[in-house]
Amino acid sequence: MDVLHHDQTLVVESSLTFNSLCGLLMGSTLAVRIPKFYETDRCKYLSNILSNSVKNESTSSGKIYISDVDSFWNTLDKPELRKSYFNTAIPTMRRLRKFSFPYASPTDLLRLELDEIWPSGASIMHLGGKTMLFGITRIWQLGFEALPHQDVLWREIPNSNETKDQISQLGVNVYLSSADLGGELELWNYSFSDEECVRYGVKGSYGFSRSLLPNNSLVIKPEAGDLIMFNTTKVHAIRKILQGERITISGFVGYWGMDKPLKCWS
Repeated sequence: MDVLHHDQTLVVESSLTFNSLCGLLMGSTLAVRIPKFYETDRCKYLSNILSNSVKNESTSSGKIYISDVDSFWNTLDKPELRKSYFNTAIPTMRRLRKFSFPYASPTDLLRLELDEIWPSGASIMHLGGKTMLFGITRIWQLGFEALPHQDVLWREIPNSNETKDQISQLGVNVYLSSADLGGELELWNYSFSDEECVRYGVKGSYGFSRSLLPNNSLVIKPEAGDLIMFNTTKVHAIRKILQGERITISGFVGYWGMDKPLKCWS
């Protein structure tokens, strides 16, 4: 493993390591970037297929990004959507696997590497005995952006046995293509508590006002093939796409302790 860049906010290395994962989970690092995690020819091959296959059908489509499946967050307080999420989880993962053939899919490759380097392994998360989806295709086009926000599973389902004792959560993105202008990942070394999230959240929006955030942020311009992981309990955003298109395979990795497996979902 070669460390290509290291400071207190960003680690860039040639392969994912136990130490870099620990830095993210413990909050000493904001982001880890693995260039060429997914080979360039594979990115082109898969992005071409997905561009022609993914329809504008999820509840977030046209608002934040284009996708034909919903994230778990989108199903909150929507029983029928939640049922569809679980029913389509395995078929969606198998579809990405089929589209990626003869290569491994980005999320299969990531899950395998996490399982290899984490002492207690890694697996897809199950909720109430049902398999969750890991790996959502998101197509970001001109004018699309994500407001500053946090992603925290224990806030989404606070009374669940599965989220009990959850300690931290990582966001994972494998970039198949990157926008020519805009579309940067922006990260703040700042978190709102559960109480502050209720107090400062914008009514009718998933995001926070930038006026509440520190002036300093880490801005990362991704490239095709990158794996970028970051702590989603800290505030993060996607800057507006000004030119071109950005295609990612996205998900989360949950942490319950060193002696527990990492859990993967989207």
